[in-house]
Amino acid sequence: MSSFKNTSIKNFFISIVFVFSVGFSATASATFINFDTRQDGTPYAGLGGSFPANEYNGVVITDTDPGPGITFVNQLNPLNVGASIDGYYVNVGAFGSTPQTQLNLDFTTVVSDVSFDFANPSGDLTVSVFDISGGSLGVFNYMGVDPFINQAGFDYGAGSVVISGIGDIASVLIEPGLNQTLVIDNLNFSPVPIPAAAWLFGSGLIGLIGVARRKKS
Repeated sequence: MSSFKNTSIKNFFISIVFVFSVGFSATASATFINFDTRQDGTPYAGLGGSFPANEYNGVVITDTDPGPGITFVNQLNPLNVGASIDGYYVNVGAFGSTPQTQLNLDFTTVVSDVSFDFANPSGDLTVSVFDISGGSLGVFNYMGVDPFINQAGFDYGAGSVVISGIGDIASVLIEPGLNQTLVIDNLNFSPVPIPAAAWLFGSGLIGLIGVARRKKS
């Protein structure tokens, strides 16, 4: 009986050490969306298409053009200039009449960082970031200075947004200037991994339950 008890305790602590090490080494994988295909890999066809707000895993995408729930994508033609924005891209504000174009990114789990490429007529972009409670993590302004010509032949200023190191991000609001369209591409974000302590606590409870059951038997 004593030998069985010692073996059980030994196995319990071995499992704790294993999960502890795995918990610290595990990292959440980043999600990259270039809008060239739908979530299932089906390519968009023609000049443009649209997708529902929950099309892509890990994020709900909504905007003010033309209404909630549908976001348009467009395909570049040979007039387009710019190395970062290619293939298909999100196109907001080109089909509606709302004076303030807005694109919302609501993440299904908090993320540690967000990045994407953008273009709009003035190149001026405001990005507001919020935590899980809706509190502000900061408002950031960007100026795109790289040349970009959209599918209609209009000149845009293009740039990149990189946000990290400000806390756990739950949502992002993206706004160009008044009465301006907005293009984004190459959305990238990294979910915050479950802390190793949580794994350790959960595995510890499971181990204790197992030891208790063995004692009863």
